[in-house]
Amino acid sequence: MSFSCVAGNAVRGNVVRAFMLAPALAVCLAPPGCSRHEAYVPPDPLYLFATYEVGKNPTAIHAGDFNHDGFADLVTSNISANTLSFLIGNGDGSFQPHVSMRVCLEPRNVALRDFNDDRHQDLAVACSGSNEVAILLGRGDGAFEPHARYRVHRTPVSIAGGDFNGDRRQDFAVALRNDKLHLFFGDGDGRFRSGPLYEYGDTPTSVAAADLNQDGHLDLAVTNGGPMSSAVSIWLGQGDGRFLRPADYRTGKRPLSVSFADFNNDGAADLLVVNGQMNTITVFLGNGDGTFRDGMDAGGDAGPNHGLVRDFNGDGIADAAVVNIQSGSLSILFGKGDGTFHYPPRHYTTPRGPFALTLLRVAGDRDEEPGLAIANNAEHSVSIFLHHGLRFRESAGARSPT
Repeated sequence: MSFSCVAGNAVRGNVVRAFMLAPALAVCLAPPGCSRHEAYVPPDPLYLFATYEVGKNPTAIHAGDFNHDGFADLVTSNISANTLSFLIGNGDGSFQPHVSMRVCLEPRNVALRDFNDDRHQDLAVACSGSNEVAILLGRGDGAFEPHARYRVHRTPVSIAGGDFNGDRRQDFAVALRNDKLHLFFGDGDGRFRSGPLYEYGDTPTSVAAADLNQDGHLDLAVTNGGPMSSAVSIWLGQGDGRFLRPADYRTGKRPLSVSFADFNNDGAADLLVVNGQMNTITVFLGNGDGTFRDGMDAGGDAGPNHGLVRDFNGDGIADAAVVNIQSGSLSILFGKGDGTFHYPPRHYTTPRGPFALTLLRVAGDRDEEPGLAIANNAEHSVSIFLHHGLRFRESAGARSPT
């Protein structure tokens, strides 16, 4: 694998919680190394509330407040319909019927940021079919307007926003399927200029941004799903839009997504990587300086595709939520506080082809445990899982679970 950087214009050179506490005595069923004590019974923090139609084959889902009413709204990228679907939240866990907007060829993923400093959320869309990133500016009333498009080379699959060059304006990094990572720097008015183009890795599948070494500069984590790699690459940012040569950490086979957590409550950022083959996820505990310990694998259900981290059972320890495209399920793996998980997980049945998920806090001004919203690729729908602390009346326009 090679590493190169082509400088752009700006850069030169290189709830109710009692029910959750019951399983505290449990250990595990019978994996190797486990003594046979009382079987662990996983908590049941969530329930399927409703399912809503969206465009054809959604591949990403994100929550935001697009109309400033204090209630969560949703957007999905629908790769086969060439559209985005917007669902405006009613504040009770229900959503209005989706409104679709044609955006580009094969929108694969979306990043939410305020790109023009008007305090409205905007969108950057990775358009894998047209080799470009589309910028949509929010009007603040739930609607978005096309603004600009930027060519990339080629097949953008994932996008992450943030201020990468320290000018207090929002930028974005886009992972390209042909082993490249491209930076674009924002001018603060919704326009961007091309930054460094790095060539590295093997078939990137996702990119995410966070300050991993606590130096005040954003870093990047990129999963490489190609057969020659199967690794997550850590790119440490220098604060001026440039990144150091990445360090690779071996994952399970075909990693598809990466997200951040603190599984052991030591204040250092950890990683959760979801592997598309062999039905595993991998946890990397961070050292606080941007380096990570060897990965620890865990299993959920068949065909994991995307994951995120949250304390779902209220014990102060991070848990993992993973959607499994083959088994048609959502798995919650409850953390032990050391980067490992109790066995077995809690599984929830979803519509066919759950592909991506996002945290869902129904109302921003309420102290509530967040649920989850899941994009179901094969059924062209979004499923709403609410926390047991939230039990709302089913609304018209939603298909309630049976």
